[in-house]
Amino acid sequence: MIKVLTVGPLEENSIIIIDEDTGDAVIIDPGAEGKRLAEELEKFNLRYILATHGHLDHIGQVGFLKEIFDVPFFMNERDLFLINNDIFPGFSQMIGAYKCPEPDRHIKENDLIEFGRFSLRVIETPGHTPGSVCFYDEKNQFVITGDTLFKGSIGRTDLPGGDMRQMENSLKKLMELPDETDVIPGHGDTTKIGIERKTNPYITGVHRLRLW
Repeated sequence: MIKVLTVGPLEENSIIIIDEDTGDAVIIDPGAEGKRLAEELEKFNLRYILATHGHLDHIGQVGFLKEIFDVPFFMNERDLFLINNDIFPGFSQMIGAYKCPEPDRHIKENDLIEFGRFSLRVIETPGHTPGSVCFYDEKNQFVITGDTLFKGSIGRTDLPGGDMRQMENSLKKLMELPDETDVIPGHGDTTKIGIERKTNPYITGVHRLRLW
């Protein structure tokens, strides 16, 4: 079971993946509304806190949840410079962010995060940030894309550490996934890889210009 909770003023998607047989769960990108997230997680056996990248609207409640549940936090080390970086004046106050701790594990390409019937493979997708990653479950046919790929759009590349050339290469990697793969992004509605391959203007434009 996958629960997508849209939280905070930026309407960020915090994603809880639950194995219904064991009650084991992970949360990905706990960005805001920590008490609401904690209430949801109390129903399950939380194993890990994961981050697709280091922007505060995606990790703003990591510290809060670690205090309650005392579980490991995983993130790519290239985004360490962002974990307590406001980016904009007053950003952390706006979303009620807690001080984010150092990750317990630095995840990288092809690492596997396994619990219950789920096996999340890490795909490094720099571009929005240097350490952006996606989490892909081949068996259950879904990918958590953070702010790399949205329905009909992509993450911005004009923030600290952003890079459009890297984003283009990351999109190419994601377009190698099967068409039927569900895409669960960091903001907005879910979609499918096949739909984005055909209709996302950034994908179709990149296809014509330089990636294939």
